Amino acid sequence: MGTVSTQKLQTEIKSILGKLKWSHKKLARVVYAERNDFDNEDEIVRFEESFKKDLSRPTTKPERLSEYLMILSQQDEFQKSGMILPVYTKSGVLSETMEEGMKDISLFINGLITDEKGL
Repeated sequence: MGTVSTQKLQTEIKSILGKLKWSHKKLARVVYAERNDFDNEDEIVRFEESFKKDLSRPTTKPERLSEYLMILSQQDEFQKSGMILPVYTKSGVLSETMEEGMKDISLFINGLITDEKGL
């Protein structure tokens, strides 16, 4: 069974890909290029398949998905779109329930901003 964090990150990545009109394959290639010094077409194809599974598999580590999201957010098309990443950093002061609520508020605000800009 996957974590809520994994599911939310997967949904966020898929949503951004849709808004940018990017395919999973395109982002996979960008992530591969960011992580590797040399391009190897066979390795890229393998990574594309692995990446696609990462976006649907409930056992994907949230840290991996966060890395994908950060790489995506650094791309020119993302930055030009006016989208922002909903980022809430845990304070350690609030309860876990409140921390999750703050994170949800960040996601909601991002959705409002995105809708307002017609993205």
